[in-house]
Amino acid sequence: MEQLQCATQWDSLAHIVFENRMYNDRSPRLVTSAGAEKNSITVLKDKIVTRGVLLDIPRLRGVDWLEPGDAIASDELDATGVTLEQGDIVLVHTGRDRRRDALGPWNTYVDGLAGLDAGCARWLYDNDPAVLGADGVSDVMPGSDPDWPIPIHMCALVGMGIHLLDNLRLDLLADACAERGRWEFLFVVAPLQIGGGTGSPVNPIAIL
Repeated sequence: MEQLQCATQWDSLAHIVFENRMYNDRSPRLVTSAGAEKNSITVLKDKIVTRGVLLDIPRLRGVDWLEPGDAIASDELDATGVTLEQGDIVLVHTGRDRRRDALGPWNTYVDGLAGLDAGCARWLYDNDPAVLGADGVSDVMPGSDPDWPIPIHMCALVGMGIHLLDNLRLDLLADACAERGRWEFLFVVAPLQIGGGTGSPVNPIAIL
């Protein structure tokens, strides 16, 4: 199962169901073995070219990486000092790749991942990014509330229509941003046009 969390992927708005609803109050019955009739990855057929920003949390904390299960609070996102604009692609660096390179791989389903705590859902609502990405799955794993095991996924995808990018490699981007003292860049990503797909592997490019 570890392999499922090692490829960069785009979660469409049909990726998560909460309280028997998808985004835009659509029924989960619209997702069958044939794919999603609504909210699928094909809504992104015109691709994405926009402003991206990196929030480097290990740099903020003065560490090389966050440990699995470490939660990031919304005030830390603000404390990075990066100016956000409505519609940005916001990328959150936790240092996952640096930790793996130094200590070896681990089972994320058993040992967890660093990520945003549930309170960051309000931060997302206030800042209104188009897409949220992370070098984990955005949510801290394991979650603290069994009724809300992945609150960022549940709130962003179902409640706010914010697409998610999981398992990005962000350590090289973090180094490039730190070298330039600039945390914004042109971000290009093109999901595969998988008919009815609830997600897609992607290979994003940040251009500084």
